[in-house]
Amino acid sequence: MGAKTFTVKLACVSFYKNLDKGLPPGSGVFVVVDAVTGAPLAVMQENRYMTDLRTGAAGAVSLKYTTKETDDLTIGFIGCGAIARNMARAAKAVRPNFKGVAYGLAGAEQFCDDMSAELGLEFTVADSSESLCKQSNAIFTQTTGSNTVLEWGWLQPGTTIIASGSDQPTKQEIPNDVLKASKYISDLTKQTSKVGELRGPLQAGVMTEADVYAELGEVVNGTKPGREGDELIVVDLTGTGAQDAAIGQVAWEKLSSL
Repeated sequence: MGAKTFTVKLACVSFYKNLDKGLPPGSGVFVVVDAVTGAPLAVMQENRYMTDLRTGAAGAVSLKYTTKETDDLTIGFIGCGAIARNMARAAKAVRPNFKGVAYGLAGAEQFCDDMSAELGLEFTVADSSESLCKQSNAIFTQTTGSNTVLEWGWLQPGTTIIASGSDQPTKQEIPNDVLKASKYISDLTKQTSKVGELRGPLQAGVMTEADVYAELGEVVNGTKPGREGDELIVVDLTGTGAQDAAIGQVAWEKLSSL
């Protein structure tokens, strides 16, 4: 309430064959509207640029509330594309001294070289997802496939998993047994139950929506605690309209000040 603008977004995601044509794999248009007059202020074709930024920001918020402040934090990145880069950048804002380890079917070495140079932190390549998990206290997953990317037996006690790859009903990065065993936090349960990680265990009958520990906003506002001990935590990020509205307003404020 009281926001100066509201944002309408048209998103077309997961057009991965576009890469063969030299086009972005997703397109998006943000229309920022004056909340007082209803007049359109800006139409921005962002092609996932702002979407990926706000996803990274949500990852950092998740990391802040579900990991301990420690100097020996190792963060794993499964999937090494644009979202992983934004997760790494945002992670430094809340955990500035972490060590990074990355695994992907492509691009892991380039990701590590680029992030190390940009952030001034150590990044190394893991030779498998299992190896990455066994080294990591926190894990970001941001893959495009429909297969799960880790296993329960690979995880250290007290691991935080922040999953952002599932955005449609054909995708699932985290196995049902890991989700069931976790303190599960959604960004928006009505979305994660349809297109996020929660969909899988719901359909399999091993979880119900009553097993959702909290939505992320409840953790941020203090209604529910985040990290309490050595419990396994999974944060399921599908992206929310509130995030789009927020970054739309920030983008307009920066553009209008030029």
